Formats: sequence, C-alpha cells, structure tokens
Amino acid sequence: MKHAVEPAITGSLSIFERSCGYCGARFRVLATQVPDHPHREEYACPECGKCYAAEASAEPEVQLLRPRTDGKNDQYQETMF
Repeated sequence: MKHAVEPAITGSLSIFERSCGYCGARFRVLATQVPDHPHREEYACPECGKCYAAEASAEPEVQLLRPRTDGKNDQYQETMF
C-alpha cells in the first residue's frame, strides 16, 4: 500500500480585489500565504505597472477585471521626491 506524501508546509490562498490608485484599473489578486512564514511580495497593476505589496509566500497572480479609467496610456514611475 502506497502512502501519499504530504507537503511539509501547507498554505492558504488569499483572494482580494483592488483598484489602482494611479490609473483606476480594477484587478483581482491571488496570493498564497504560508502560516508562520510572514513575507511580503510585490505585484504590479497590469495596466500601468504601479507596484503594491501583499503578504504572500510567492509572487501573487494578478487578473485584470476592468481597464484603466484615467484615459492615459503611460506607465507609472515612482519619483524620489
């Protein structure tokens, strides 16, 4: 009789929606979280590239729900000022 090998660490999937503060696009974020392993991973708005962070054990998956609403087509650029 063969026994299934269980993963040493099990995680949970966190799913949330957000709107980009720069371009107004709406997207869904899927982030895998592992208990007792706090870690922040960055993900980007699929329309303008503005970066956000979420608690996740791997790079979150991002799904576009609604395109940008600002009428522009530029990419977000962080400034040092």
